[in-house]
Amino acid sequence: MKNFVALVASFLIASQLFAQDCSEYMYMQKNKTIEMTAFNNKNEMTFKSVTKVSDVSTANGVTTANVAAQAYDKNGKLINSANAVYKCDGGVMMMDMSVNTQQQSQQQAQPNTKVNFKIINQGYMEYPSGMQVGDHLKDATTQMEMDMNNGMTGVMTIQITDRIIAGKENVTTPAGSWDCFKITYKTTSSTTFKGAHADTINNAMSAFAKLKAKLGNLGPKMPSNTSETTVWYAPGFGMVKMQSKTFVMELTALR
Repeated sequence: MKNFVALVASFLIASQLFAQDCSEYMYMQKNKTIEMTAFNNKNEMTFKSVTKVSDVSTANGVTTANVAAQAYDKNGKLINSANAVYKCDGGVMMMDMSVNTQQQSQQQAQPNTKVNFKIINQGYMEYPSGMQVGDHLKDATTQMEMDMNNGMTGVMTIQITDRIIAGKENVTTPAGSWDCFKITYKTTSSTTFKGAHADTINNAMSAFAKLKAKLGNLGPKMPSNTSETTVWYAPGFGMVKMQSKTFVMELTALR
């Protein structure tokens, strides 16, 4: 069975250069619907994510937005649903990593495999006010349980590292044009399986890693579980585009 290598990507949050106005951020607007569409390297649509902001509230200086996201495949079939929480606290925008992680993991699953998720350790990606080119942003980690309809279960850990503001660029998508920060980072995923055949899979993965460590460059090449991603953020508004080695996802509609 294929391992899940999630590209986390996904509904990340930008900041303003100075005092950040939470109400202007698209995920902080009640009843707002945000549509993101992903394309492969052949420019073929692979899936679409539709996120709806159900509620926004402020308490003790922290603004919190509850959102519900649904992912659809190229044929319009629902493949995943998830709920998440976004926060704005003291000028720092914080994105719940769980939504995009779940949608990307389901997209990577084998055909006819349904995956249910339960968050173990909730992770947030932070975007502070006053960001500038050259800044290094905080790392982020999330962990969740997976329950598949083929009898397999497991625990997936996602780590986002080396988040660097590489520059500024103007980006145009079907939803509009924005002046954006260009941010690069690395995503590393690891999965421990349980259930039928889990011991065989885990032992094989462990043995492969040990052999590779022992032989170095002479050892077998194991598929990398680390990917590089670039995202474009409009300050005080949100992510408008994300790109990895295998796909591009961009903001296609706002309602």
